[in-house]
Amino acid sequence: MPLFMFKMKSNNTWGRSMRFSLYGLVKFAIGCLLTLAISLPAVAGLYKCVDRHNKTFYQDMPCQEMTSEKLPYTLAKSPGEGDERAFFWKATNGKGVLYLLGSLHFGAQSFYPLPQVVNNAFINSDVLVVEADINNLSSKEMAGGLPGKGRYADKSKLEDHIKRITWNKTLELANKLELNDELLASVKPWLAALMLNAQSLKREGYNAEQGIDNFFTQQASNKKPVMELESEQDQINLFDQLSDLEQEQLLLHTLKELNHGPEYHKGVVEAWKKGDVEAMDLIVRQSFDTGQLSSKLFNIFFLERNERMANRLIDLSNDGRTYFVVVGSGHLSGEKGILKLLEQKGFAITQP
Repeated sequence: MPLFMFKMKSNNTWGRSMRFSLYGLVKFAIGCLLTLAISLPAVAGLYKCVDRHNKTFYQDMPCQEMTSEKLPYTLAKSPGEGDERAFFWKATNGKGVLYLLGSLHFGAQSFYPLPQVVNNAFINSDVLVVEADINNLSSKEMAGGLPGKGRYADKSKLEDHIKRITWNKTLELANKLELNDELLASVKPWLAALMLNAQSLKREGYNAEQGIDNFFTQQASNKKPVMELESEQDQINLFDQLSDLEQEQLLLHTLKELNHGPEYHKGVVEAWKKGDVEAMDLIVRQSFDTGQLSSKLFNIFFLERNERMANRLIDLSNDGRTYFVVVGSGHLSGEKGILKLLEQKGFAITQP
């Protein structure tokens, strides 16, 4: 049964047929936070270039010399590159140890097995830390969270809050993705964007159950304590704080990006598999390089959260234990990513 194929009841309540799919909706849609956030505007082609010293670098324009092929989201291997590395780091400050694994909140069987260095670090860690442990949500919490916040209290419809052309484009993509348009009719633009993105990923063969964070929360079950850096409600509030205009822009960016979703998602996956923090950073930065709105969304989805999560990890490290941390890959990369923030606080960062 498709992820979102449940029916709206005539009395406008969440019926039994919806509750079975609601669990998947919460897990997958909120789990797609990183994927949606770094696909807001359309991303230009990426180019992986090599300088005269045979050092790899990335840019959003063609290389001056034919040192690499054009990389529209996908990342080719450049001459002189060594073996691939996991999107995985170790941070130490003389007290505790933080193992930091960049996560993709969606996954596929091809993601596994993970590199042995990652598995060994998990086995030898004391605590698993994730952004939000959605597996702990009860049916009551799920029913009151995503669908509650994602619908209008006055029972108005999505088309009442966005332009007609945006609504028509939404219906067109929903039909292309075989997503029941009745599901989109009563939700806010941000939730419509999440649902479309989740359905696109699902049709490409990805699922939340094989996402990296879900894999480790399952591995930790009854074996290690699991701590959250945020909560499911925190993540929902990130979207719900946006104005109608900002939400419509978010939806428009999502509609534009999903027209070439498979190519984009492939690039994110390849950057993750290669442990290529520079490529991931470029993907993230290019996604927020246009306009005041994009800057505001980048601040909300990344910069503010990066700082909060880094401060929390610093506090945890002071107790001397070893923490295995799984957070969205986009939060680790960049000059204001978690890795740099930890380094600025005196942590030694290595990529095993």
